Amino acid sequence: MKMGICAWSVPMDGPYGVKVAADYGFKGMQLDIGEPERGFQLSYPHVQEVYRQFAKEYDITFTAISVRLFDRYGMTRKNGTPEKDMVMEGIEKAIQAAESMDIPIVMLGSFLDGEIKTVEDFDRTVECLINACELAEGKDIIIATENLLSIEENQKLFEVVNKDNLKLYFDTQNYYLNRNYNAAEMVRELYDYICEVHVKDGKGHISGALLGEGDSSFFETMEELKEKGYQGWVLIENYYDQKPLSNESDKPLELLEKDVEILKNAMV
Repeated sequence: MKMGICAWSVPMDGPYGVKVAADYGFKGMQLDIGEPERGFQLSYPHVQEVYRQFAKEYDITFTAISVRLFDRYGMTRKNGTPEKDMVMEGIEKAIQAAESMDIPIVMLGSFLDGEIKTVEDFDRTVECLINACELAEGKDIIIATENLLSIEENQKLFEVVNKDNLKLYFDTQNYYLNRNYNAAEMVRELYDYICEVHVKDGKGHISGALLGEGDSSFFETMEELKEKGYQGWVLIENYYDQKPLSNESDKPLELLEKDVEILKNAMV
C-alpha cells in the first residue's frame, strides 16, 4: 500500500500543503477542483502549474481529483436548475483538470445534499455518472463514486451504469457512521470495484478520533484490505484543525504525525 492524504486534511491550504504532506512522509495527495464561485480554481492553468512544481520538488503524486461541491449541490439535483448546471460544470472541469495534470481518478461523492435516498436520487446520480464516464472515455481516467449505498445497492449501481471506467472510492468510516454498515464486510463484497481508499475515524462524528481510536473498526477494515492484497493508495481524511478532533490538541500537525505512525503500522 502507498500512503497519501487529502489536500483538505492538511492544515495548510493551497499548493504549500504539498510540502507539508511531504514533510510528514506522504507520497500522494488527492486534490479538489475548487468552488464554482471562484471558477473551480484547479481548472486554471496557472494553478495547475504551481501544483505541478510543488509535486515535482517534493516527490508527491496526485492520485485523484474530487468535486467536493457536491456536498452543497449534489448529483441528485433536478435537471435544468442552476444548481445542476454547476454540478455538470464541476464534473467537466474536474475531468479536464485530471487530463491536463495526468491524474487518473475523478471522485464524485454522494453525501449531504447529494446523498442517494430515493429512487429518483438514484436515477439522477446514475445519469450523472454515465455522463462523466463517457466524458472520461479515452482519457485513461477513472470515474469513482463515493457513496453510502449498501453492498446490494452498490452492485446495482455498477450494473445500471455499466461503464468499465466506473469504480468505487472506499471510505473506512462513512459506511458505519451513516448506515451502521460493517466496512470490512463491504471490502470483502465490493473489493473488485475499489480503486482507492480514504481512512478516517470517529465516535459518532465524522473525523472525531485518530485512526483506530473511534468506533468504525478501522484496524479490521485494514486487515481485510491486506487480506485482499490491496496495493493502491490509502489516503488519510481526518480533519486535524477542526472540531471535535482538534479538541485533542491545539497543534494539528502533532495529531497528523500520530495518525501517520498509526497508518504506517496498520499497512504493514
